[in-house]
Amino acid sequence: MRRPILLGVTAIYLASLLWAYRQVIVPTYEYQGYRCQWPDAIEFIWLAIISLLPLAFLPLRLHRPSGLVIWWLYVTVYIAAIWVPALSTSVSIVNLLPLQVSLFAAMGLLTAVSGGRLLRIPVIAVSRRAFWPALLAIWAACLIFLCAHFSLRGLIVNMVGLLLGGSEYTIRASFFEELSQTGRLLGYAGGLVGEALDPFLIAYGLVYGRRWLIAIGVFGQLVFFAVVGAKSILFSTLFLVLVLFLVRRFRDRFGLSLVTMLLAVVMSAALVDTINHGSTLTTLTTRRTMIDPGLLTGFYFEYYSQTPHAGIAYHFPHGNLALPAPSYEIGLAYFGDERIDANANAWAEGFADFGIPGIFAFTGLIALMIWLYDSLARERDLDFAVLLGALQAFALSNSAPMTVAITHGGVAVALLLSFLPRTKTANLPAAGEELHGNSEGEEMKLADERWIEAPAG
Repeated sequence: MRRPILLGVTAIYLASLLWAYRQVIVPTYEYQGYRCQWPDAIEFIWLAIISLLPLAFLPLRLHRPSGLVIWWLYVTVYIAAIWVPALSTSVSIVNLLPLQVSLFAAMGLLTAVSGGRLLRIPVIAVSRRAFWPALLAIWAACLIFLCAHFSLRGLIVNMVGLLLGGSEYTIRASFFEELSQTGRLLGYAGGLVGEALDPFLIAYGLVYGRRWLIAIGVFGQLVFFAVVGAKSILFSTLFLVLVLFLVRRFRDRFGLSLVTMLLAVVMSAALVDTINHGSTLTTLTTRRTMIDPGLLTGFYFEYYSQTPHAGIAYHFPHGNLALPAPSYEIGLAYFGDERIDANANAWAEGFADFGIPGIFAFTGLIALMIWLYDSLARERDLDFAVLLGALQAFALSNSAPMTVAITHGGVAVALLLSFLPRTKTANLPAAGEELHGNSEGEEMKLADERWIEAPAG
């Protein structure tokens, strides 16, 4: 009965998402392209079927870190990418069919890869005395490098200004101005700190009860937020806490629990905003996380169905491009400003580059990434491996795979997981092993010797 229950809860989640979209988001942000043109009955039924159909094969329980990636892409990108383009763009349902079928096939491919055989990657032996001092030294050096480009007084003013109701966009504009003058190294250092090193410290502290590591990681996130002004960084610790709660308490019904949690978030935010005649909570949660990926997918599909695809020219610029990336073309075409970087998810970026084949190419890159990460995590503690990759899963809903790997710290996260010191323990199930013998999750006993992390300190 677990899949019928999952189907019912997800259908309620979908209904709440559409209600919040129509009731709160469209009236407030119609000028940004959020529109609601309800399809006819037959089209509505088709959209409902294709948006819920992946529930027939998505994993019910979390047995590998890739499970979080797949479920997060489903609830925050796939559902919105099926519905929002049909409601907001001028593209007909018939012309949207190639996009919808491709996204469905992409979900199936990712699910198949997440359940396949894993590589046996050799253990990298690193002592605690070498690992932790080196890690903290790199973390401190990156923070110093970031702060060196901004005065201490400026960072304090940024934080105080935000607490007094200022805009994070002012901070972001200052960061991008500095980035344009110093080059990409500043951006890479920021991604390394904010989406790899800080999350590593916080995740390790949460999983293994090291409060001092949590404090250091949170401090690093606050400094990085004062530099960059990205709200996702500000709420990253809360996100990790919620993910850990779901992994530890509801691992055997992870998908159902994640959908239920997001259902509560969507409904609570929309109800509060409706009562207060505002949109603040829905904007911070539902619109930015669960609606924007779908809207931008629709914009990318509509725009690049009418103009030549970007191809690889943007990724290897040769100096004569009018705009630096497809995301800026979308920013100019739909928001009227060539300075707006309307970055979108992997499937939207893939279509911008190569059309429908690009969707499958970028899906292949995601599949390769999660397969390698699952293989690295097979001898690790599942709670920690999932938590360490959580922000990369979040980033995939708004960025292309290679951007996540390089700019958002994906490669650094994989290296940290590889080099983390281990201690030998008997009869522990491997985090990455399939722990069931059939599709319903019947557990098997694994009696091999495994390796887990050695607690810091």
